[in-house]
Amino acid sequence: MDDRMHPPGAPPPQQPVAPQPPLAPPAPQAAQSPNPWGRPEPPAKTPFQLDIRFDSMELSSELGSILESEAPVSKGEIYFANPPAPARPVAAAPASGSRRPKKKRKHSGAVVAGAMALILAASALLSWIGITTLRDIFAIGKVSSQEVSLTLADNLTTDEVIDLLAAKGLITQKWLCKLYSDFSFWMRSRNLSDPSEAKQPVYLGGPHKVESNMSLEELLGAFKSQPKTTETSTLVFPEGYTVRQVVAKIGKYNVATVEELERRLRSTEFDYPFLKELNTERRFNLYEGYLFPDTYEFYIRENSSSVLRRFFDNFNSKWTEEYDTRAQELGMTIDQVITLASIIQMEAANKAQMADISGVLHNRLNHIEAYPMLECDSTRDYVTNNIAINGMDRGTAEYYYQAYNTYQCTGLPTGPICNPGIDAIEAALNPKKHSYYYFQHDRNKKIYLSKTKAEHDKVTTDL
Repeated sequence: MDDRMHPPGAPPPQQPVAPQPPLAPPAPQAAQSPNPWGRPEPPAKTPFQLDIRFDSMELSSELGSILESEAPVSKGEIYFANPPAPARPVAAAPASGSRRPKKKRKHSGAVVAGAMALILAASALLSWIGITTLRDIFAIGKVSSQEVSLTLADNLTTDEVIDLLAAKGLITQKWLCKLYSDFSFWMRSRNLSDPSEAKQPVYLGGPHKVESNMSLEELLGAFKSQPKTTETSTLVFPEGYTVRQVVAKIGKYNVATVEELERRLRSTEFDYPFLKELNTERRFNLYEGYLFPDTYEFYIRENSSSVLRRFFDNFNSKWTEEYDTRAQELGMTIDQVITLASIIQMEAANKAQMADISGVLHNRLNHIEAYPMLECDSTRDYVTNNIAINGMDRGTAEYYYQAYNTYQCTGLPTGPICNPGIDAIEAALNPKKHSYYYFQHDRNKKIYLSKTKAEHDKVTTDL
């Protein structure tokens, strides 16, 4: 432009500007009212504008910004306070015939706690069983010792003995003890050529005393016939000794106590064939006559049942089949033969007299209607010296007099009056044949036989 066209003092003319696109007309301003309180005026409200965009990437970015910040800055777009959850992939439908997988069950804390309690209880129970079994079998943990008395019946098996031990509180786990005992027996017998030949242990019936701290093997061993010591005592029992005399001698030499032997003789039935036909009616000593007189060697403090079995075993070996046959020929039982032999034993002064005395007694027994009573002083003396003692009342004593005294009872007494020897037994089985019905001795033990009562009384007067 020419400067001359510009008046002096006027502002210089502006350079031409490129034309701009027209702007939106300004929003009309609200009329402003005077503000008497001097507070700042609120900003003018912007007209509502709707700007909807369909750019998914921008929408995802905007939504992410909203989730990251609790106060998003508005750009004029519409935002949702609860945006829709992103779409999840849909599992394909199972093929026909296939099984739908089961959902896993969630175990509650109570179920887990109950299972743990059961496991702990089972562990405690198994531990207790193991400890008590070791205590029973091997005596592990058995410290205190106490003497326990118990009585065994005859012919008990090992299982029955273990049952008795359990009943007495000496063992706790009886079933496991039985299993251990069976296993031990198998181990001992497995090397035999014929395992069936293995013999089961034999337990002695009768009273026993054991210690509470013993192991199973020690307890079972206490009931067997093995000795408790190696010290022995040799005792001689003459023919004619009574049960009372035999027991007293055994107790005197500490083989067994008198109390144990007497209790055993009263309470136990021994399993021997010659004892099966005993006459038990009004009998004072059941086994009188069967403690066979002989010389015996015993262990000191031996089991009382073992001691008595020594006598019975000896008797069993002495009583032969020939004796049995002869007794049957006479029409007598074994007990009747021994009862008669016991009277012969006590009445005869020596062996030579036994057959004569046996003949007299058999004659009277064979003619019992004429001679109902044997009238032997030894039967009366047996009651006086062995039964009616130690303060026995008169009524009881009379009861036994009527059972044993052959001046009162008919025929043979109720049982033997002593333990006869083999000579007296053979004399009872083989009486001398004669016609005498009476006998008596002088002061020198000479014997006099008589056929009638008159002859007998005359001999008595002459003596």
